[in-house]
Amino acid sequence: MAKPKKRSSLVDICRRAVFIARSTLPSPASLVQLAAAALVLLASACASEGSACRNSDQCGGSLECAGPNDPQVCGIPANEQCSSDADCDESSRCHAVDDPCSPDGVGSECRQPCTEGGCGEGFRCAASGACEVVPCDEGYDCPSYQTCDPSVPEQGPVHARAHGCVAIDCSDDAQCPAGGACVNAVCHEGPGSCVEPQLVP
Repeated sequence: MAKPKKRSSLVDICRRAVFIARSTLPSPASLVQLAAAALVLLASACASEGSACRNSDQCGGSLECAGPNDPQVCGIPANEQCSSDADCDESSRCHAVDDPCSPDGVGSECRQPCTEGGCGEGFRCAASGACEVVPCDEGYDCPSYQTCDPSVPEQGPVHARAHGCVAIDCSDDAQCPAGGACVNAVCHEGPGSCVEPQLVP
């Protein structure tokens, strides 16, 4: 007749539990590696898309830091129909026009001669009958995050003749006007955001 199995004592059970724990728990070195990995994951989570940033080093993965006043990404080329009146027919003029898809906000189109007040805000009707930009030292107000540089050339293609407002270089927020932020080494009206890169044609 088989003898009944001896019941394990509480001590035996504890010994087995310790053995199992020792064989399954990671080593101190592994714990350090796990902690480092957790910190990396935490940093990536904090720098997710839409997170505030001052440069792309603060964004995770393939994200880059875009300032609130960066040129708008339209997905289409800038509106640059002409460089001078010579590119238009005899009855038209090459007008400077507002173009949000242009890096400097100025584009150009062939249109009929302008009349006083018919060129839109920030532009004026020149004696030639073409709309032109109003320079910042002649009445155009630059945004708070830029400064006026009257030396900016006013010659060249019509679409390249901007108002003369230029970026303010910086290394930290303190160098920008009140309320502004230093994003990618130039002043903006506020912090940047981590975004996916967008291709510009």
